[in-house]
Amino acid sequence: MECSISIVGMSCRFAGCPSPDALWAAVMARRSNLAPLPPDLALPVGRKGVFARPYPSRLGQLGDLYSCVPSMQTFPRQVNAGENQDLYFATQLAFDALADASMRPRSRTPLEGSVRLGYAPPFNASTMNWLQHTEFLDQTMEVIRRFFPHAPPERLDGVREKLVESLPVPDASSFLLGTGYRFASWISRECAFAGVSSIMDAGMLTGAATVDAAVCDLVCGNADIALAGAVTPPVSRSYLEGLSGGVPFSERPELRPFSAVQDGTIPGEGGAFFVLKRRADALRDRDRIYANIRAVAIGRTVDTETGHVLGKAAEKARVDPTTIGLVEADGSGIGQSESREVAALQQIWGEHRPGRPLVGIGSVKGNIGHTLRAAMAAGMAKAAMALKYRILPPQVAVENPLAALSSASSSVYLLCEARPWVSGDSSRPRRAAVLGSNFDASERVEASARGGRAAAILLEEEPETRE
Repeated sequence: MECSISIVGMSCRFAGCPSPDALWAAVMARRSNLAPLPPDLALPVGRKGVFARPYPSRLGQLGDLYSCVPSMQTFPRQVNAGENQDLYFATQLAFDALADASMRPRSRTPLEGSVRLGYAPPFNASTMNWLQHTEFLDQTMEVIRRFFPHAPPERLDGVREKLVESLPVPDASSFLLGTGYRFASWISRECAFAGVSSIMDAGMLTGAATVDAAVCDLVCGNADIALAGAVTPPVSRSYLEGLSGGVPFSERPELRPFSAVQDGTIPGEGGAFFVLKRRADALRDRDRIYANIRAVAIGRTVDTETGHVLGKAAEKARVDPTTIGLVEADGSGIGQSESREVAALQQIWGEHRPGRPLVGIGSVKGNIGHTLRAAMAAGMAKAAMALKYRILPPQVAVENPLAALSSASSSVYLLCEARPWVSGDSSRPRRAAVLGSNFDASERVEASARGGRAAAILLEEEPETRE
């Protein structure tokens, strides 16, 4: 379905970046915000992980940016006691995005708004608390019984009581919110939105899935304003160890997308939210428009990878894909995936010849790490800022880029420095594509394709002279 949906507000918090402006500054400075793992995430010296596979030595950490302002949010005290900071973090991002759009949460008049939040509950204090009071407690007592088979039952009951006393006190509200499914409805209530709210998880394509759903809400008339976002809260060592079983992690100190020497990706934390409106409504309300969403495409079959899904998005928007001047690529640092991504783009643009269009590529993952479910949201924030400032942003320094990008015959080039984004005329507006792939994209497995293999978001500039 062809559409023109405007981004009228944004917020984000990633490693070293408390806002979209700060993210843009890091990109323009070609700055890597990756940092050494803190002690609670690092593996003990000499010890291998559960799967004995590479474990990251660096991380795009949120740090203090994970904090929020609970006094601005009407949470009951029992939820605070539940220690589920993910809810605070997601709500704060929503508030920040609305503020950027010159809107206030808790409007006196309920708005026909929807909330689409990408989130998958990790191991956090709230969920762990409930496991400690149930499964873990039972397992611990069973181990004690095996070591002390002749212990009197009353002594074991006393040990159990002491263990319970040492645990945080649970409550029903923190359990329900700890599971995550109520996050979107909570944000919707806080923002006085009367429309649909949902939690979504499409793996690394989650950012595209939430934007796609929000666009549909607006195009179909089910909402007049939509909040779309995705978050990856701070990760734990158990989460990283589990992820290392299926994801190639780099042990290098920096992530250099599209380098000829790659050994894996480096994870990151954070999230982003976007306030979306129909463009006609945004123009009527005299909103500041970062960029317009022309199409979103998600490939869900084994033959729909990067090139196909980008072509699908261009077809939905009824534009020639070679009019795209910037590709915010997946660029995960996983060598095979990057080579295939570049090959797919070169197939679309063809061999470089005088007068034929070129396309610059880069990846924000070099600045903040692979932010997992928030990765495409991070890429969309960077691309929207590029369209706002009309600049082709630089990639973090790559000493030895892929040979395919260094060839003079390639129409696809790595953005090694910032460039003015020159546009020929009004009939060829500046366009950017944001690409993403799930980690299983290189595997020809039908089951893994059901959740989506690759996605593309096609953005277009807002004309300098509005209609």
